[in-house]
Amino acid sequence: MATGPLGALSHDELGVIVDGLADPLQPVVAVALSSTCLGLRTPLKAALEVLKERHARAAALGRKSVRMVNLWDNDSVICAELRDRTQLTWQCRSLTADDMTTLGLILHWMPRLTHLTMHACWCNSYSISDAYMHVLCEGLGRGAAPSLRFLGWSENHFGPVGAMALAAALRRGALPNFEELHISDNPLGNEGAAALAPALKKLPALKVMDLGNDGIGDEGLASLLDNLGKDDFKKLTRLYLDGNLLTDKGCATIVAALKAGALPALKACELISDEMHASEEACAAVKAALQQRLG
Repeated sequence: MATGPLGALSHDELGVIVDGLADPLQPVVAVALSSTCLGLRTPLKAALEVLKERHARAAALGRKSVRMVNLWDNDSVICAELRDRTQLTWQCRSLTADDMTTLGLILHWMPRLTHLTMHACWCNSYSISDAYMHVLCEGLGRGAAPSLRFLGWSENHFGPVGAMALAAALRRGALPNFEELHISDNPLGNEGAAALAPALKKLPALKVMDLGNDGIGDEGLASLLDNLGKDDFKKLTRLYLDGNLLTDKGCATIVAALKAGALPALKACELISDEMHASEEACAAVKAALQQRLG
């Protein structure tokens, strides 16, 4: 076997190459690289051990998908199937912290994934908490899941800290093209809404935003809708705020935004529910302002 110029690279340079090829769902490329040159076997040994571990973790996570079949297949078969998935769904499933870390890692290597749904999941007998959201989002770097269009994390248990983790991932350029965000029934509160607002406003493709029953009050709504730029939420067509803690003041914030020409594509704004603190008149004013906009 030839040693070649690759053998003369520094450990840091080799690390960059291996990181770029170290697909845990398809590790054969990195393995083949190490086998082509005697000089690479030793410096890449540790990296390949890490890759082997990640490959096994990805396969274990794949076996927990409710849509995965042939669970008796070997790791390579499971990972190959996982890499080509367009939809990934866990609902009412038990996931570990390691599962969440692995998911954050492999999303970078799932170029066809359009739908990611994790409704009412739990980790170690608890709903997905802030800590689990953090380890998931920590692995989402620039360009992660570029084809993702639908993100569903409803009925879990992450709050402001989890919202901050998601916002940080979005600011890094993760999930750049998703169109629907469904995170209802999570205790985000005003702090969580404020943490998400700057990142959500700038998402160029966002069309549906479901924040129902998230404990958001007038202050949190103002974080989302006050001082909107001309390109903020420019494609948003549906906004779900039912079940929150909005009063007449919050409804007035929506009316003011509509009258100022914000939310130019909005066609529906869901407000009414038994939990709403706003009056029927204030909710009707929102509906009237939207109907006037739509003509």
